[in-house]
Amino acid sequence: MGLTVRLLGRPVLERDGREVQAPRGRKPWALLAYLVLAERPPSRHRLVSLLFADADDPLRALRWNLSELRRALTDAATIAGDPVQLRLHDGHRTDVQTLGSGHRCDEGELARLGGDLLEGIDLDASPAFEAWLVVERQRLAASCRALLYEAALDALAQGRPEPAADLAVRILELDPLNPDYHTVLVRSLAEAGDGRGARLQAARCRDLFRRELGQDAPPSVTRAAEIADSQASVRGVVVSRASGRSYLDAGRASLLAGAVDLALEQLRRAVDVARSAEDLSLCAESLVALAGGKIHGAGGRGAEVAGLLHEGLAAARTAGDERTAAAACRELAFLGVQLGHHERVNAWLDEAERLGLDDSEHARVLGVRGMAHSDAADYPVALEALHRSIEHAERAGGRRQAAWSRSMIGRIHLLRGEPAQAALVLDQALETLHDTRWTAFLPWAESFRAEAALDCGEPDTAGELLEHAWVLATEARDHCWM
Repeated sequence: MGLTVRLLGRPVLERDGREVQAPRGRKPWALLAYLVLAERPPSRHRLVSLLFADADDPLRALRWNLSELRRALTDAATIAGDPVQLRLHDGHRTDVQTLGSGHRCDEGELARLGGDLLEGIDLDASPAFEAWLVVERQRLAASCRALLYEAALDALAQGRPEPAADLAVRILELDPLNPDYHTVLVRSLAEAGDGRGARLQAARCRDLFRRELGQDAPPSVTRAAEIADSQASVRGVVVSRASGRSYLDAGRASLLAGAVDLALEQLRRAVDVARSAEDLSLCAESLVALAGGKIHGAGGRGAEVAGLLHEGLAAARTAGDERTAAAACRELAFLGVQLGHHERVNAWLDEAERLGLDDSEHARVLGVRGMAHSDAADYPVALEALHRSIEHAERAGGRRQAAWSRSMIGRIHLLRGEPAQAALVLDQALETLHDTRWTAFLPWAESFRAEAALDCGEPDTAGELLEHAWVLATEARDHCWM
């Protein structure tokens, strides 16, 4: 039977779901948490300075606590060396590592999420350890919320609104002012057939936002209470795979041409027709395409878009459509970058890369991975991913993706104080954007090229670029690139 080390909430050790004898004292728990979560194995000197500096014999105190951990963990782990390395053996696990592993949690595991790291453990430790603990508690709390949110959306996508509602209630207890969580709860109630409860919850959300934030709740909360009749939306249209494919192709063409509003309407119709035709593969493609259009064409970021992606992913998995499943995972990772859910980003990208990727999709996945590492200031890894993205894109003839990845490289050069290098790569990106007429993305690259011009002492060039970028973004009703 495997050992489970639970560090979230009240720390305990469990075998086969039953609590077993824990290490004695509080310091072993703090030591265990640090060994599990530290970015690299810490030296014994580092552990002494963090946890045992005030002991009469600090090294002896460290040795005693390590011995206590070995006794409690028994055959589940090896703790040795300097730096001190903790290795969990196969079949044993910790709850905090499960958060970023990409593995889906069962409902029993999800029910345990929500507690603070080392909850109830008060320590007489160094300020450095206390600072580390505060940061890790915040990071893990955000990961718990992200995982519960994804689980609620996944339950909705599988047609299980009741457990989705339960999960949404749990997340709202952790973050009551997040509109996406309210949207999921309202939608769950509506899809469960509780229209009155959905409307009441939407009203409560509006009152809460006005009282606490002085503003109205997002329209998505109210829309979630309105479950449309899918048959009514396709009345007068031939419901077949061919007509659904036509709407999907037309929507994609409109997106490429920059006609976002028309594209979204065509893609919504593709989804409605595919659902009515009960064509899972086409439905998955249409849902993911609609979500992608909302994300990249209209600045969509909330629960409505995430819900489309989870529904599309569930349909793609059922239909055995790996290409569409990979695209859904990649778009969920992109959303995670925007929301700062970095551990979930890696989980989604890892899942996408386990599927059958062609050069075109591989280029997109690597582009998002590069963007995520760039946001985390891991520039060498980001640059490697982005250069590989360009290679795959050029093999596939994906000039727009290559330009996107080059613009990200330009951004990295700017962040590293290398404006001349940024200007070179951004000029390449802008040339491709003009050639391919990707007007919607121009403001992003032009804004960074303007910053490079300012840093290179070219204020007139910077002013022209910024003015052009601002007008384009305003006309597109999307300033997120700026």
